[in-house]
Amino acid sequence: MLYIFAEELRDHFGAYGEIESINVKTDPNTGRSRGFAFIVFKAADSIDKVMAAGEHTINNKKVDPKKAKARHGKIFVGGLSSEISDDEIKNFFGNFGTIIEVEMPFDKTKNQRKGFCFITFESEQVVNELLKTPKQTIGGKEVSI
Repeated sequence: MLYIFAEELRDHFGAYGEIESINVKTDPNTGRSRGFAFIVFKAADSIDKVMAAGEHTINNKKVDPKKAKARHGKIFVGGLSSEISDDEIKNFFGNFGTIIEVEMPFDKTKNQRKGFCFITFESEQVVNELLKTPKQTIGGKEVSI
């Protein structure tokens, strides 16, 4: 396993563009590097430059950069009453970030939407922020996240 420090990553990858942050992943028990890191560039085209450059070597070891895939965030919203419309739900949560999908299960026997839904956001960070306030009020009705 290759152990690289943030300074070495900054020295090497800084040649491809301005770096916003570097997060070297470590073992929570030992504090030792797990052999990979996340680098965030200020400009997206820096990633293309890194990928186009071919092979990368740091400390005489080959490193294999990969473009990270965005992780979407999904929340459960419970306590929905039939008085809250689908549009109210979408509009309310749309204020927090870009919504990719809203799943509103439907009870066919009662012929109404069930009292919960799932909302998938483009960014996992939106979910993290929403979870800091697990009770929200939509149209005067409190719901649980």
